[in-house]
Amino acid sequence: MFSLPKLPTQLPRFGILGDDAKLAFRTSAGGLRRLTEETIPLSDENYWLQYTTLFDTAGEAFTLINPSDIYRSLLHRPENVATLLTYLITKLSSLLGDHTFPASAPSISSSLNPLNSLPINLGGNTDRNPTKQVLNCIRVISRILPVIFGLEVPGWEESLMWKQRTVVIPPPSAGGGYGQRLDEAPQFVIDDEEEEEESGSTQIASQPASTAEPTTQIQPSLAEQLINTLIDLLFCCGFTLPEKTRMDHHKFQYVIWEKGVGSSLTPSATSREQSYLDSNRTEVLRLLLILLSKQIYLSPSAIAHTPALYTKYLVQKVPRKTVLTLLCSLLNTVVNSSTTRPQGTATSAFSAGIAGVGKGLTKGLNQLPYTQALIGEDTKEALVSIASQVLIVTLDYQSNGTLTNSVGASTGEARSPPEDPASTQPSAKRNHFRYFLSKIHKPADFNYLLEGIVAILSEEIGRAASIIGMGLGALQTVGVANSPAPSARLAEEVVILLWQLLEINNKFQKYVINGDRAVDVMAALLCLLMEFKDNSKSHGICRALSYMVQSLTADPSFGPQLSSVTIKIPVPAKWNIIGTATDFFVSSIYSIISPAGVPKGQPPGQFSSAYPALVISIANCAPCFKNLSTNASNKLVQLITAFSDPRMLLAEEGNPRLVYFMLDALNSVLYRNPSHNPHLLYSIVRAHMVFQDLGTFTLKRGLRDAKMRQEDEENTTHSRTSSVSRGKRIEGGSESTGAHEEKARLLAAEGRRQSDVEDTTNSLEQLRISSPPPTGPSTWAEQRSPVTPNSPGLSEKARGKMRERQESLDMDESTVHAAAVAIGKNGFVPTQEWVTSWVRGLPLDPIMLTVSELLPKIQEIQTSMNRPSTSPAVLDFLRVVNLSPILPERPPTSSRPFLWTDSSLVWTTSLIWGDIFVKNMSPLGVWNGTNVRLFYIKQAQPVNRQLTDAVSNVMTGLLGRSESPARTT
Repeated sequence: MFSLPKLPTQLPRFGILGDDAKLAFRTSAGGLRRLTEETIPLSDENYWLQYTTLFDTAGEAFTLINPSDIYRSLLHRPENVATLLTYLITKLSSLLGDHTFPASAPSISSSLNPLNSLPINLGGNTDRNPTKQVLNCIRVISRILPVIFGLEVPGWEESLMWKQRTVVIPPPSAGGGYGQRLDEAPQFVIDDEEEEEESGSTQIASQPASTAEPTTQIQPSLAEQLINTLIDLLFCCGFTLPEKTRMDHHKFQYVIWEKGVGSSLTPSATSREQSYLDSNRTEVLRLLLILLSKQIYLSPSAIAHTPALYTKYLVQKVPRKTVLTLLCSLLNTVVNSSTTRPQGTATSAFSAGIAGVGKGLTKGLNQLPYTQALIGEDTKEALVSIASQVLIVTLDYQSNGTLTNSVGASTGEARSPPEDPASTQPSAKRNHFRYFLSKIHKPADFNYLLEGIVAILSEEIGRAASIIGMGLGALQTVGVANSPAPSARLAEEVVILLWQLLEINNKFQKYVINGDRAVDVMAALLCLLMEFKDNSKSHGICRALSYMVQSLTADPSFGPQLSSVTIKIPVPAKWNIIGTATDFFVSSIYSIISPAGVPKGQPPGQFSSAYPALVISIANCAPCFKNLSTNASNKLVQLITAFSDPRMLLAEEGNPRLVYFMLDALNSVLYRNPSHNPHLLYSIVRAHMVFQDLGTFTLKRGLRDAKMRQEDEENTTHSRTSSVSRGKRIEGGSESTGAHEEKARLLAAEGRRQSDVEDTTNSLEQLRISSPPPTGPSTWAEQRSPVTPNSPGLSEKARGKMRERQESLDMDESTVHAAAVAIGKNGFVPTQEWVTSWVRGLPLDPIMLTVSELLPKIQEIQTSMNRPSTSPAVLDFLRVVNLSPILPERPPTSSRPFLWTDSSLVWTTSLIWGDIFVKNMSPLGVWNGTNVRLFYIKQAQPVNRQLTDAVSNVMTGLLGRSESPARTT
């Protein structure tokens, strides 16, 4: 099935590779230890130079330099860390002007000798390699900055990185070249902002040849210098762009990396050269992401008013033309990831899965130096991941608390619109990235973005639901961590990107909703919600998905598509249903919110913060509901029944709003399309007691019912457990008296009428079962009023027991208060005044008028027809019903999109960075061991990696190593 990579017959000695120097770096007096022991001047170039020449991979730099080493140096010799950063940033800038940079991309002479593909010299030649020095500068800076950002010393990092410097520029030497000292090398400077906007590029300052005396020059801060250098590196021919893109002697060309938005072609390169370019892009973007990560070292309360200097400089001060090129490059890199391999066939999916297994088996080789090229690591996958993260972080930034353009009401408190609508639009002065994203307008670009994003999400849904996906997930426990597709780890980032596109670009939002793919987008979002809801680690992205669904459904053009457009994306069989997109919409939300959909371990009645947005989504679309199936109709009524449970209503102050929005949804159907939804009308009428009880709800009755239901559930669970061993007691084909009483108690627990099951009465006060109850945790029979002592079909003994129980549940004022304190969550204590306030506001009149009109007529149809099932006749009657004469005046349609608030902006930033943090915990562990404050980090138990260790040990023996290789964390 797979084979280990072939090794050359003769391997060079590790001493020649510099292995001994690397091992000695941490312990020798002239290595890393010296940073802590003595103050080292900037002029000691022999010492500082080793940080740019020693390492051959990012893994080596992150392994040999630990966060504890940096913390120790900051504690004892902070000036050394400052000098090291100054040296590396200055060195990095000067290397860009070196005529020998970049070196040629690596080439391979034989496919049987993968070591020849390494971008380093393995033959012991010590000729200087400027490309290697550039990469090592990036790697060491990437290791140091997260530790510095986590310092609890106010102002130290800002003083170091953001203070402008005045330096003395000596006369240029006659020879020039690499032999110049650092302070003699040409530096990057930023021109006047207005001129920079015109030129669109940074320029290298040069001294006139006639200058004979040293001059002083004000240079930008280290942070500005570093960001400018990284941006230039992202568009360097021969380093991050194919060498063919070079024009004349200009090594920096601001061209878009791949075809897509803004470009119709991809610069050509061989597969090996492209892998090399992608690897370099990844390392540069990683450092850029680290600079932007300063926000994760702020508390949530501080992030709203503390300026993010690195992000602000990138999105506001970098030339706009450069930002546009970078934005399109990142966007196209992410969106194009969905077309990197054949789609839609079982064979390709299976092959991708097997390939992932094979790659996972060789993952242990990553513990060895230089193995990025040795095992052919997927540089494209790494690039796509880091590019998506940089993209969503830059688009997330909004200066001065500027909110995105939103209207209507949110799931929380209402927010009045700004006085100046233009102030909510993306501005070039606030964020160049958001501004240019809002300006995309070509239909071809919209189609490219939408199709690519939907394809990525579809791949993630299929991977999660497939057997291959589950198999690879199991293999991860033994060290096989590689997934078969780049998109497999992009779901969260692409969801956020889609959200940002819809919020920032109004034309794109209209294109999506008015086109034929809006239903597909809805289906993809709901499928992801159903996939992620049972994973507590994914509750944040579930909340974001629910807000996206809410805003999507708030557009008036979306609702009609549910009845007229079919879902085109492949929906996994476990979630697929027979019916329209409306049925899928309702059933999916039901499966997320219903008791069966509540994650394990979550207390009853404590619903996720994602649920209100989904309920509002139903209310948004309800005016357009047509031809709802029996299953979907029953589920809508089951949802309102669940929300009407007193344990739910009284738990949180905001829970009654769920009932309000569900009632609003049902009223919308009654006002606009009653005859098109006979199944829903039938379900409403059959559950009329639910609505009647809501209209007469009181605190005392709610507390009593909550206690009764809790006891009944406990008794039911105990009885069902006991019945397994006891069995059913049957006497002469009829139940014994004891079994009859037990059955009455069980029926009371589930809120059923005995007469509904046994059909022992023809009373017009109740409805006969005329259609099979829906499947699921709750049936329409459970929506009926609970059994009372006056219910028909009960024995006298059962009636007496129920009377005794009701008397025992009577409450005085002190008991009511104690019960209210116990039922409330998070310190909330319900009161009768609070109950009265929301009961009066429930829109029950249209439903109760409908019930009073239809209930007697339906009962008349049932009693007049002498046959087991009367559903067809009832449904025929409901298909021609006209409710307009009996209903109040129809209220105007109100849509409720998600509305941004200051707190939601902070939450979104925390969500984005939390996901980025977790995904970068391995293999490099970029932020591991640093003092993160934006979110709480809970360390999981280490994963068993026996298979990886076994392969690593085998390869260690082949290479003749006496010690286990160092591992990156």
